[in-house]
Amino acid sequence: MARPTKGSGENRDLVFKVRFTAGEKKLLVQRAKQAGLTPSDFVRVHTIGSKPHGKQATPERAMLIRLQAELNKVGSNANQIARALNRRADSDSLSGLSVELINEALQGIKQVTATIAKELGHGHQGE
Repeated sequence: MARPTKGSGENRDLVFKVRFTAGEKKLLVQRAKQAGLTPSDFVRVHTIGSKPHGKQATPERAMLIRLQAELNKVGSNANQIARALNRRADSDSLSGLSVELINEALQGIKQVTATIAKELGHGHQGE
């Protein structure tokens, strides 16, 4: 699906220059990051009250996005295994199904599970 086009006057093509000291710039970038915004969106929100363009992923969300991608890869491998097993039921052969593919899928599951357990702090009291 294509991205919707913006109407006239909605494109942000104007630049407003502001001078900062190194310390001020560092503080602005730090506060924007804490708010999950780009520095431009942070300035817009706090000066003219506009809605942010989009929030940046928190480290936790970024980790979940990476884990989801890994799970998608494992799911693809599991789908290939299931298809090969279904073909086996018809022909009684394992053509297209390699031990490497099965091991790769199992290893992927182990890695994602271990990463999730680590991120959730399993094994620590009170969590």
